[in-house]
Amino acid sequence: MRTPIETEVFGNPNYPAIFLVPGWAMPKEVFHEVAKLLSESFYVVLANLPGVSVDPNWHKANRFGPNYDIDALAEQLIRAAPKPCWWIGWSLGGMVANYIAARRSSCVKGVISVASAPKFVASSDWPMGMAQETYTQFFDLVKQYPEKGLRRFLSLQTQGAQDPKALTKMLAGLQPKELIDPEALIRGLALLETLDVRREIALLDLPNLHVFGVNDALVAEAKVVQAMPSNPLQTIVSLPNMAHQPFLEAPSQFVALVTQYINDNTFL
Repeated sequence: MRTPIETEVFGNPNYPAIFLVPGWAMPKEVFHEVAKLLSESFYVVLANLPGVSVDPNWHKANRFGPNYDIDALAEQLIRAAPKPCWWIGWSLGGMVANYIAARRSSCVKGVISVASAPKFVASSDWPMGMAQETYTQFFDLVKQYPEKGLRRFLSLQTQGAQDPKALTKMLAGLQPKELIDPEALIRGLALLETLDVRREIALLDLPNLHVFGVNDALVAEAKVVQAMPSNPLQTIVSLPNMAHQPFLEAPSQFVALVTQYINDNTFL
């Protein structure tokens, strides 16, 4: 049996529950600041994606490789999440949260995706994603030099932020290089390359908020917003002067947005 998803909790379990899922290669610690703020009103559970952890003992306990098959990953996360609860996913985590919200809506009160396109890699019917050639080159870099590939990704995702150097340094400091799991990076990238949740977003039948940063260098905000599949309960918010991680760039503003949205949609 695989080791369960690693989680961390903040706040009173009697409060309404929120489940936060991070992006590719990023540990749950990336959410610490907003989790503390959200815990004033919510019971907050943070999750790690498989193979990503800053805890050396957690790595030692995992005898099996990280599983990034989308359905297996969904089941792992559902088991780790409070039920039912609000799901908030960032980047790849947002894609996975939308997938789960559409297919297992009984487990989800509502879903909030952050800096998360329905499809990350470009195709003939989704030209606003990252070019396949560029993605393949990055994938090859991660396979050969995992630490270098991760640093490259961090520099890309902080482009457009008001202080990209400080943000890159902070993000790089979250994950000790000796605890980077190359297999988790590779399998996560394989999922990011193929995952397409356009159909799932169109089928969402619960409150769904999609938050974008106007200055995001990884997600072409204007083009993605224009091409987003729609559903009757959808809200899209674009934040000016924000890049790929608005919850780190303006945590109080992000928490206020999330809190207001959940409060306004609690009875749907």
